[in-house]
Formats: sequence, structure tokens, C-alpha cells
Amino acid sequence: MKKNVIRLLVCVLIGAVIWWLYSDDYDSGKPTEFYKIEESKTDRVSYEIYVVHNAPYDTLEIKKVIEKFNLETWAIDSLKKYGGGGRLFYRETKYMTRHFKEGAPYDPKYSSWDNTQDYRNHFKDILMTTSYSINPAGDGDCYYRYWLYWNYWNNIDAKYDNKVHILFRDLDSLYRAKKKEYGIEE
Repeated sequence: MKKNVIRLLVCVLIGAVIWWLYSDDYDSGKPTEFYKIEESKTDRVSYEIYVVHNAPYDTLEIKKVIEKFNLETWAIDSLKKYGGGGRLFYRETKYMTRHFKEGAPYDPKYSSWDNTQDYRNHFKDILMTTSYSINPAGDGDCYYRYWLYWNYWNNIDAKYDNKVHILFRDLDSLYRAKKKEYGIEE
């Protein structure tokens, strides 16, 4: 009986070490970095795509890091000018890198069948989308939306569970409240 308990403990210890070595690549001691890989602007909308290096794996941490980044880098004047905007965030992986350019070949090789960089190959790498929709007249409903894609492929029937719409009337007030929530000084 004692030998079985020792064997079980050794197996658990070995499993824990292997899990720790290969579980994820997030290092909480290092900063999370954002790299813009695409931008599209028209007279009505602004849209940007980012790759996130050293992104957390915890859903609430992902939301916190991305919303804080948005509050620090997404100017209110720009959102008002375009009537809103959107941002899409991907986790940096072997193939979804800060040098990603749709239509260019993957390096290293992704597939011998089709080695062309394509966003459709990276649905599992999506962390979150965020967007603002501002009433052009300035006197009606405006929305801040975010959608955490965490665990999307494991529960595809619940793909909209993490989608949130926040109604607001004044973008300046929303920004002040969000900055206060995250401890960002104005």
C-alpha cells in the first residue's frame, strides 16, 4: 500500500512539472506588448488589428489588459471623428506574429498545401474584440461593445456568452469612469 502511494505521488509530481513547463508562455513579471499589424480608416470608421505579446490566459486579466491599453491609446477625439471604431486582438503565436501580413507567405512554413498568411487560420488565437458606436448627432444611444473569445472553440454553441454591450450617452464620462476603474490618471 505504501509503495502505491509513493508511486502515485511521484506520478503526480512528474505530471505537475510537465504541466508547469508546457502550460503557457505568460510571464506576469514582464509587460504585455501590443503590435499593430493592420489599420483601416474611412470617413466613417476606424478599425485596427493587434497582436498581443505576453498576453495573460485568465479571461478577466485579458479584459483588464486590453481595456487599459485601449483607454491609454484610443483617443476620444479619434472615436468622435470616425463615429466609433473597432479593434481586434490576437495572441502572438508561432504563426500569428507581429510581422503578420495577410497574403504574404508564412515563415516558418505553415502548410505545404497553402502557405499564405490568412486571418481565417487564426480564429483560435483571437483574444478579444472591442468597439465603440457613437450616435452621429451626439444626442442618442451610443454603445461600447467587447467580446472575449476565450474558450470559443470548446463551447461553440455559447459563442456569444462573452459578448457585452454597454449603453452610454457621453463618451467623456464613460472614459473617466473606465480610467477610474483601472487607476489610470488623466
